[in-house]
Amino acid sequence: MLNIKYGTNIRLSQEEYKHYSKQIILDNIGIQGQKKLKSAKVLIIGAGGLGCPAIMYLATSGIGYIGLIDGDKVENSNLNRQILYNVNDIKSFKVNSAHKKIRAINNKCTIIKHIYDLNIENSIEIISYYDIVIDTTDNFKTRYIIDKVCYKLHKSYIYGAIDKFDGQVVIFNYKDGIRYKDLYNQDLLLEHDHCNRNGVMGITTGYIGILQAIETIKIILGLEKKCKNFLLIYNTLNIINKKRKIFSKRKNNNEMKIFQLNNIVFTNELKMIKNHVIIIDLRTKTDFDTKHIKKSINIPIKEFKLNKTIKLIQYHIKNSDLILYCNTLEKSTIVSRFLTYNNVSHYILHPIK
Repeated sequence: MLNIKYGTNIRLSQEEYKHYSKQIILDNIGIQGQKKLKSAKVLIIGAGGLGCPAIMYLATSGIGYIGLIDGDKVENSNLNRQILYNVNDIKSFKVNSAHKKIRAINNKCTIIKHIYDLNIENSIEIISYYDIVIDTTDNFKTRYIIDKVCYKLHKSYIYGAIDKFDGQVVIFNYKDGIRYKDLYNQDLLLEHDHCNRNGVMGITTGYIGILQAIETIKIILGLEKKCKNFLLIYNTLNIINKKRKIFSKRKNNNEMKIFQLNNIVFTNELKMIKNHVIIIDLRTKTDFDTKHIKKSINIPIKEFKLNKTIKLIQYHIKNSDLILYCNTLEKSTIVSRFLTYNNVSHYILHPIK
């Protein structure tokens, strides 16, 4: 990991001393900390629900340079959560509207506009200019690009994701720590590129976006990082916070078995499982009744939020192997992560075509 010396040869004006006086007096910031913030270059990939609060609070905190990359235009459906925009911004590029709003908030913050999407061709040139990357995207393809390029360039990045009232925050590639692929291996071959298909409220994106901004500031100031090698899980509806350890998969294991690759199995491999098998179909009851695997049982994915569901599964699989099935690997993976958190061993059956 590169040792970036924030704040070197940086001066604060009298206006800045006044503007940031309330945070300069904090023991963990001070004058030197404020200089570090002013010298930092942060790239925010995505100017949507997570990106908007992150941009706002980083700018007001005194980050000197914020790069903003997004090729989308503002739509009416964005306005419930993308708080930098209003009806007058509809059909305008998000980057242009965000730039205009941030200049009104703090004209000392330099906004670098990238009015296009990040891709494999432009990613190295763009990311190499910045110290830290904030990932506020909503598709897997872009996340894998960010993961590979940040690893290659020794850049830390702060990942955030939301689903309904739930959110996640992780710091990736920090001091040789975990990577995005350690959380979601690309071998999953997720069928749906975009992961933000469910409903969402602005309070959830706002909460997670602010947490991403906080972790960014902590890296710049050299403060303790609670989410290094940990996945922080939040639920804004029930005010539940969880922390789960993530392990790096970079070490080679010559004894790796067929089932250890994300616990994914194919139908022709089921016969290799010697124990009694219990297959749980995660689809809706309607889909299950239409067609399902012989002897499988139906527990829709929403039921896994209930403690009694986990207890029921733990009781019945004592002498059996549990296999999850759904028509998409993405949904199976969601339940898989939940079961792993509760120490329930299981496999994932690859969707049957």
